[in-house]
Amino acid sequence: MQPKAPNKKKPSIAWILIAIAFVGGMVLHYQHYPSPETRREMSVEGMFAD
Repeated sequence: MQPKAPNKKKPSIAWILIAIAFVGGMVLHYQHYPSPETRREMSVEGMFAD
């Protein structure tokens, strides 16, 4: 009798979850800390808002 082949689904699911968490973290980071150009545009819009 041969031993069972290791299940390859679990590591691939783990890598997919890690990737989703990483991308989600990057999205949240950029929403809270926009680029300097975006902050500059937002501040200019704020100065001229009536």
